[in-house]
Amino acid sequence: MTPARTLTACAFLVAASCAQAQSIDAYAPQPLGTVTTAAMQADGKTLLGGPFLFIDSIARTRVARLNVDGSVDMTFNDPVVNSEVKTIAVQPDGKILIGGSFDNVGGQTRHYLARLNDDGSLDTSFADPALDDAVWSIAIQPDGRILAGGDFTHIGGTARSYAARFDANGSFDTSFGDPQLCCLPVRSVVLQPDGRVVIGGVFSQAGGVNDHFYLARYSSSGVFDPSFPNVPDSVVLLANDIVIAPDGSLFLSGSGDPAIRKLRADGTLDSGFNAPGTDGEAYGMVLQPDGKLLIAGTFEQVDGQPHANVARLDADGSLDATFASVPFRATADNPNAYAYGLSMQADDAVVVFGNFTLVGSTPRQYVARIGATTHAGDRFSGVPSGSSVQATWQRSGGGEELAQPPVLQYSTDAVHYTDVGAMTRVTGGWSGSAPHDVHGSVFWLRALGTYSSGAGNGSRSQVASPAWLSDTVFADGFD
Repeated sequence: MTPARTLTACAFLVAASCAQAQSIDAYAPQPLGTVTTAAMQADGKTLLGGPFLFIDSIARTRVARLNVDGSVDMTFNDPVVNSEVKTIAVQPDGKILIGGSFDNVGGQTRHYLARLNDDGSLDTSFADPALDDAVWSIAIQPDGRILAGGDFTHIGGTARSYAARFDANGSFDTSFGDPQLCCLPVRSVVLQPDGRVVIGGVFSQAGGVNDHFYLARYSSSGVFDPSFPNVPDSVVLLANDIVIAPDGSLFLSGSGDPAIRKLRADGTLDSGFNAPGTDGEAYGMVLQPDGKLLIAGTFEQVDGQPHANVARLDADGSLDATFASVPFRATADNPNAYAYGLSMQADDAVVVFGNFTLVGSTPRQYVARIGATTHAGDRFSGVPSGSSVQATWQRSGGGEELAQPPVLQYSTDAVHYTDVGAMTRVTGGWSGSAPHDVHGSVFWLRALGTYSSGAGNGSRSQVASPAWLSDTVFADGFD
């Protein structure tokens, strides 16, 4: 007899499609001050960053955590950050990296990059990185080392032009060389599935090579990749945001026309992706497993159609007409608003943040939530084989696509999980083997993935699969 318990994220239906109309719900955290980035935890809670000082009249100094319903999470203490937080990255262990323009966190010196414990307190085991200017983007390598990009040009007394790597304890990792970028800063740092590092910004020189504009690639150890082609002005004027697909291809947003472009994994233009024109910039993107792309920015029209600040593109780049326009407004008298970026909750609802105060006619102070339009077909299953279990995470439809392989995890209580290992890409999802025997003690398996989110896609969110239970009560296959 073999156990086969499968849970799904769509009312426990396997590979379900649960379409809903776009609408703004009761989610209304009311920050006192704009929110400029956001990241999701695996439990569905939302981390916000920005220049704000209060959330719903509760002191939360530039970082806050919200419960799934949008209320302030009172178990997350005020971290007391002394200047704007621009990027947030959730580590697999639940600790939280923050970057920005600050130099003090919780009363202690931390120059532009710091780490918080799960309760919001400063993690004092993470050293002051001694950067000389702001951090805008964070990426975490599979080995736990941390890549940061931004405005800085020195770390301590060592030159590092706008991007650098740190060990898991915050110490400067000099084995990752100076990217030799010039002469303007970095806005995005992302990882391709093979571990290579792609850096985007407003620079015009990379790896010491002149006239190498906006986008550059490096090995996982920081060696400049001259085979990655220069991206000409005709493709994109600025690589504000970068989203990586599982095949290594790149979606770029910026100030070009169209504002969204797709490159193949080798950096060449994908002519099969033809995004429509917009009348403004795109500042944030979320790629779905079905290939559709959510975008947010300053635009009010997409392909000549009214889509104020948020829209969705089909896999070929065309406007998705099934995603209705939900107008964001600065004020009742001023329709011009910014949506700085997007993040998605576990139920595929979309959290939008920016400088708006109205969504349609509904008051929403800088943060709003659009109900899910298409739930992910999210199936996590296990097939026992001897003393191990072959786990598969199938994902389709809505939700968040993953570029980096998710990590298969094991638990004896469905609360505390330990890593088993990275999963492998298969058609429609991911697969991995867990060396645990179903004929022993009961255990749970799940997958934990990360995706880019927030302003400029410089933050890193988590998404967890449903859990699989090894209990032989479910050996008949009923869920």
